[in-house]
Amino acid sequence: MNSISDKAISPLGGDVHLLGRTGEMFDRMLDSRVFSDHAMGPVYDEAENSFSTHWDDSPDGGKGAGWQNEYWGKTMLCHAGAIRHTRDAAHAAWCLDKAHRFIEAHQRPNGYLSTYAQEDLLRQHPESPDFEQHWCFNIWGRKYTLWALVELHRATGDELCLRAAEKMGDHLVAQLRRLGVALGDTGSWAGISSLSILRPLIELYRLVPKAEYRELAEAAVRATDVSEGPKPAMNLIFDALSDRPVASWFRKPMHLSKAYELMSYFEGVADWHRLTGDRRALDAVVAFWNHLYDEELNPMRSAGYFDHFLGARRRVNGMTELCDVVHWIRLSRELWLLTGETKYLDAIEEAFYNAFLAGVSPDGSWGAHIIRSHGTRHVAAPAQTGMTLHQCCPDNMLRTFFDWAETVAATAADGAWEVNFFSDANIALPGAKIELRGNYPISENFRLRIVAERAGTLRLRVPAWAKEIVVDGVATKPEGGRVSLPVAAGEHTFALFMEMTPRLIDSAAEGPEEIDTVTDLDTQKPKGYTKQFMTWYTPEMEGLARRTPAATVMRGPLVLAKGRLAGTSREETLDFNSVNRQRGWCLTALPEKRLAKNAAPWGAWTLYLEHGKSGCEYVRREIPVADFWSVSCIDDPDNFFSLWF
Repeated sequence: MNSISDKAISPLGGDVHLLGRTGEMFDRMLDSRVFSDHAMGPVYDEAENSFSTHWDDSPDGGKGAGWQNEYWGKTMLCHAGAIRHTRDAAHAAWCLDKAHRFIEAHQRPNGYLSTYAQEDLLRQHPESPDFEQHWCFNIWGRKYTLWALVELHRATGDELCLRAAEKMGDHLVAQLRRLGVALGDTGSWAGISSLSILRPLIELYRLVPKAEYRELAEAAVRATDVSEGPKPAMNLIFDALSDRPVASWFRKPMHLSKAYELMSYFEGVADWHRLTGDRRALDAVVAFWNHLYDEELNPMRSAGYFDHFLGARRRVNGMTELCDVVHWIRLSRELWLLTGETKYLDAIEEAFYNAFLAGVSPDGSWGAHIIRSHGTRHVAAPAQTGMTLHQCCPDNMLRTFFDWAETVAATAADGAWEVNFFSDANIALPGAKIELRGNYPISENFRLRIVAERAGTLRLRVPAWAKEIVVDGVATKPEGGRVSLPVAAGEHTFALFMEMTPRLIDSAAEGPEEIDTVTDLDTQKPKGYTKQFMTWYTPEMEGLARRTPAATVMRGPLVLAKGRLAGTSREETLDFNSVNRQRGWCLTALPEKRLAKNAAPWGAWTLYLEHGKSGCEYVRREIPVADFWSVSCIDDPDNFFSLWF
């Protein structure tokens, strides 16, 4: 099998400068999470110190072992991304100084580099009656350390970082052989966490093409392509290609159907296809994505319910982990690169503008753990596993801005310039510079200016909801999700328009949701999942869980929401009545100039819901609304919002 080329080439880091509201958020997060004295001091120091304290496998580590070892890697992945995007030489020098000191202080002569003092603690004892419930994240955390060292090398060319990553890879291969265990027989959740090292392992192999790395990667793929496995995690590729819902793949879905970890693994399977041309691997990832879109797309336009796959599309209390949003975007991006299909870009855009941005604190310094569909506030990420300045979600979120910037535009295999997203930006592609202005997607009217060094083709993505795009007054329907414009050498400006009539989307839920009890398939042990997490860290949410389905409203890629910041009353915002599955409603959204006092949502409108006289009395409702992101991202118990209508 031969390697596969992507259908598009992303711009280099630093060749896309985000502007407007999203650009402001990106800049704030870079300042806070990378360049601030706090980020380069206490935040970095705590991540590195965990390799000295070895809290993860100490008695304080809880029921098994913790995962402090993910934070140095996640932190330095963000710093490596910042080097690519800012090209700041002083920052690169700081990163390499820290990385070199870290390697010297903490990597053992045999290559082992982890927060776990017990090198061979790779899993809890399999004879334990609660084996699958115990946590062990030794390889999970080494994944992030390995990945960060690889990306620091890519960003700077530093050989010491690459050699340290190589030593980690050599150690992992030798360790698994010495202990006689497979990768999927280690770690938490029946091996799912450890299997997710597949992606950085392949990235290391590209730089250091040792046969044993490729063999370990192949074993990680082949182990899950079986009809029956020793543990539920071992059938993932086989199950993805079946018609069984994801939640049914596991006898303990409440425990094992972990969204973040499963999407991380399938991202690695996608890269295995890129490396080898293994068509079955790609088919499995495509099928897995389709499962998630059909079964697990939540109303915030991410995938999953809280942090699991438990039939999110049919649940009436939407909750999604920020890490899951990050990896839903990453998985979709991989499939766009490999297939060129624009439906994956549609999913990225909707997840980014809604679930992702809603989970980022307005100053960019922190984020939510759980983004929810309605209530008073999202669940702010609590410091976890013995840390005080780190949590899995805020440590991950900057990577999504890098992914977004590197997806805004691309160069197609045939040399055409492709524009995927239209929010304000300056973009440099080989042979062309592109400017986007107009405050999309708040505005339906926006413009594109291109300065082309040569004659070529400009391709514009048209989202599925738009049906067509108007270019300089001429409506054009897309082919394959794009319209093509011939461009002569020189400067050209195009006036663009996409109509954003609000769309009423009925819930997929077929009846009331039982919020008090959810049951694992084999234990029959009830757990009040929704009831428990509706008030987790947010006690004022008591009594605000829904039990009946409701509809959502989208305008372009934006989910609309009622809320205090939109000027909606609390009574109307949190009203449990719904227009769900009621035919005949007509929706119109007009710009709203009357905003709540001191409010500054990105977009605000008056939503008009009208119902004709056919069989019932004429009804007209006027509801102040705003985009879900900016009406819900305030961490304030006195705030209120809802995307349900």
